Amino acid sequence: MLKTLLHRLNQLLRPERAQELAKEHGWRKRKGRISPFEFLFSPLGQASALELTLSAQASTFSEPVTRQAVDQRYNPAAVEFFKAAFQESLATTLNWKTASPMTQLLQQRFQAVRLFDSTHCPCSDALAEIFPGCGGGGGEAGIKVLLSYEYGAGQLHPLAVLPANRSDQGLADQACQQVGRKELGIFDKGFYKAQALRSIQARDGYFLVPWHHSVSVSEVDAANQPGTQIDIAAHLKASTQACVEWTAVALGQTENSRLAPVRLVAYRLPEEQANRRRAQLREKYRTHGRQATAKALELAGWLILLTNAPVELLPTAAVAYLYRVRWQVELVFKQWKSVLRLDVLASQNHCRVQCEVWARLLAALLAFVWYQHANVTCLELHEREISFSKVAKLLQQQGQAVVQALFASRERIESEFRSVWKKILKLARKERQLSRPTTWEDLCSHWLEVSPV
Repeated sequence: MLKTLLHRLNQLLRPERAQELAKEHGWRKRKGRISPFEFLFSPLGQASALELTLSAQASTFSEPVTRQAVDQRYNPAAVEFFKAAFQESLATTLNWKTASPMTQLLQQRFQAVRLFDSTHCPCSDALAEIFPGCGGGGGEAGIKVLLSYEYGAGQLHPLAVLPANRSDQGLADQACQQVGRKELGIFDKGFYKAQALRSIQARDGYFLVPWHHSVSVSEVDAANQPGTQIDIAAHLKASTQACVEWTAVALGQTENSRLAPVRLVAYRLPEEQANRRRAQLREKYRTHGRQATAKALELAGWLILLTNAPVELLPTAAVAYLYRVRWQVELVFKQWKSVLRLDVLASQNHCRVQCEVWARLLAALLAFVWYQHANVTCLELHEREISFSKVAKLLQQQGQAVVQALFASRERIESEFRSVWKKILKLARKERQLSRPTTWEDLCSHWLEVSPV
């Protein structure tokens, strides 16, 4: 696996290809002191900095240049160069497959399990015209990144970089298009859009998403037509069960908003968690000068999910465990912001801000290449998962050394990569706690019905 990783990294980190892309997009018109390859990858060594300073970036180049010279190179052509380099690297990595034990087991049920979410990154208010924010406490300017993540294979797929004022529901069509036949897409509540989810059904794909309390639920007849409306809150209040399921219901009242047939599964939350959610709900209503209804307070005590996956593929007992997988995306965003500083975009030069976003997304892509290959090896050798959080932090610590080797010779970079590989396998394993199984261990026990690999 190390030999495969080294070969694949050499495909991504090619100085000659960086020069070709820079020339194609007009960034390099003649030979200068700043190499396109070094300009593209120099931000990797500064990923942990609170702000990527021009002076720090200038000091990483093979030939000495001033900070003003670096600043002048952040222009519209540079944005297109960085974006093209990222997109080409992304297309290359999406074709890479690893014989992951996790993927092999998941494919007994679904061809792929894809997680979707978005994150917001504030930037200088001076960029509000190009990247308008949501206003209010969210700032005048910001960037939203839409992400897809394939759980079993550990593959990262950033789908779009957009202004922060774009809603998740407005991006639902773009996200749902990524779910193919026999694949499962797991979404946050904000992505609920009946038309987009119906497109997944039409492709023989599956979805798992929380029920939006404002969407009506009705019984369905033999022809999957909606009938009597169901009062979900009343049913749950009368139930003493920990789990309540409706095996075939219709959502929505109009033809355009209708979604059927789907399963609706409700799980009673632990009392402490339910009380916390109810307190948050009361506070939310209070800030709007209203009082929480009894119906809303009852529903706050339940996790209610909907899916079109049949019980044969997704048993009732496993639905909630599988939805927890979505938090892997939250962990990715957390590492992007805490390690790669994706949310620190202080420059007022919109070209530089965009270049930094693409550069840090490229850094995240490279981190996942390391994670993907190391996880396969660790599962096979030690029956343990690799922690992406630990991988990200370790690569952060080694960032300067890796970049210095990258700009030196192929022999030196291969030696540095081998050293990093050994450290990841030794130091980045997930801790095993018998009292607190990992998400993967829960899935194996309650869904795949095998011992965790």
